[in-house]
Amino acid sequence: MIDAATLKTKRAGAGIAGKILCKKCGIARSRLSDIERGYVTSSPEEFGRIAKALDELIEAKSLIDHVAVSVGWPIRVRHD
Repeated sequence: MIDAATLKTKRAGAGIAGKILCKKCGIARSRLSDIERGYVTSSPEEFGRIAKALDELIEAKSLIDHVAVSVGWPIRVRHD
């Protein structure tokens, strides 16, 4: 299983917003932030739930990106 710092790196690298992950796994945004920074230690069950939710979101994002590319939509939109 990954650690909290790796979880944050994986989430940010995948472009998953913290608030989206929190909504999926049912925790407060401040709690996720504290876990990712190492300020608090979550139970193995809670951490497993967070990691599983992140994996599911990354998979869903990948599928959405694949469909977008297949129909000619851009998958990265700039907000300048």
